[in-house]
Amino acid sequence: MQIYWASRKRLCAKQLKMLSDISAALGQKDEYTQAHGHRVAVYAMRLARRLGFAEDDIRYVGIGGLFHDVGKLALSDQIFNNCEAHLSKDLRQEVNCHPLIGAALLKDIDFLEPVVDFVLFHHEREDGTGYPFGLKDAEIPEGAKIVSIADCFDAVTTDRPYQKGQSIESAFTILRQGCRSYFCEMYVETFIEEIEENGIIPDNGPNYTMARELVLSVAADCAPI
Repeated sequence: MQIYWASRKRLCAKQLKMLSDISAALGQKDEYTQAHGHRVAVYAMRLARRLGFAEDDIRYVGIGGLFHDVGKLALSDQIFNNCEAHLSKDLRQEVNCHPLIGAALLKDIDFLEPVVDFVLFHHEREDGTGYPFGLKDAEIPEGAKIVSIADCFDAVTTDRPYQKGQSIESAFTILRQGCRSYFCEMYVETFIEEIEENGIIPDNGPNYTMARELVLSVAADCAPI
């Protein structure tokens, strides 16, 4: 048994190093995307907790938010430097591959197995118009639905190269307009209640402490750290 746990601990340490390297590479590629992932993680956990998820599931949803855009590591610099609200057809097709790439990057980290689908499906939509597979309604994992809402809210309320952040009220309107077509209506209303009661996360850049503690809390299930 001691040999088993020693082996698991070495594997876990190796996988944590891999995950740390991936996170650092994303930050070097685009700090906004990294900071955005950190905020989405917190928003997603707040929504999952308010929906009554178990603590383990809340952490997995948080990790899904943390790394939902990690597949953008493989995207061209032209996309990150883009200052136009609308991408060309070719660039849009490239962007649409990022959930597939992200899932591929995470799939071999065994303690993240429950998270991979949240990354893979966070751009699927309730009416089947999302990507990469056109899943709809109950076909989409609950964690992916939560990450999707948190992702949209943070993207709308923060400054990006091609748009200024909008007000909280505008973000609520966008989420509500997306109900039934894009987002789960009950989840959206629960998320809005959470924001109204507890506020938004300041756009202060990446929160490395939160991210590390979240990852370590999940990795502890892999082996004692």
